[in-house]
Amino acid sequence: MKVVYDESLFDTIPGLCIGILAIRAVDNRGINLDAEAFRRRCCTEANLLLKMNPAIAEPDIDRYRKALTHMGQKGTSTLETVISEYKKDLGIVEEEEAKEEGKYEILSAPKAANLDELAGSDALPRVNPVMDIVRGGMLKFHVDIHAYDMGDRKTPLMVRKEGDEIVVSLGNGISTRHWFCEDGDTALIDENSENILVLITGFAANRKKVAAARNELARRMKTAFDRSVETGWIEVKPYEFTATI
Repeated sequence: MKVVYDESLFDTIPGLCIGILAIRAVDNRGINLDAEAFRRRCCTEANLLLKMNPAIAEPDIDRYRKALTHMGQKGTSTLETVISEYKKDLGIVEEEEAKEEGKYEILSAPKAANLDELAGSDALPRVNPVMDIVRGGMLKFHVDIHAYDMGDRKTPLMVRKEGDEIVVSLGNGISTRHWFCEDGDTALIDENSENILVLITGFAANRKKVAAARNELARRMKTAFDRSVETGWIEVKPYEFTATI
């Protein structure tokens, strides 16, 4: 499994970094208890933090907005979509809306959560084991994470400029348009996906979060699927990574 990045991305955005993990021959069918436990744990943590401060993820989300704007791209990052949908399902109002309604409050200390609040936090919909770990990771670390089905592992994933767009492609198919926004119909993860490449996009300001997310997701996937996981990092030339597994 291989991913290659356009050099111009790193020239235009100093500090751009990519955390990577690769895993092969996973069983992504049905319910995976370890993946399910991680999804629920991330939901509970996010629920408590967002209720104390609904805007807690906003500085991180804003970094991805600015990167897209800087590169002349339109769209909404996957991170922003996941956080917004989760807050909506929990009934948590956005910061500006909350201020207008007089509901906004930042607590000086965490309040005790009752059982109803904890039970109600499990609002992130289950998709499949791989995506449950990926989406849980976004809730926990506030970094943008994408997973790709690498098929037979022979075709490299390309992140390149194509006209006015920055696209992620596998062969002749487009998986993601506008860099790290959801779109496309190639390399999507479903229950039959086996060979997976996960890319965690970050910048100088959240570099430690990208590394922490990569390391934790690697541990979670290794435990969940009982498979070896290879990790990588792209920050300096050559802007590519090839898994040996």
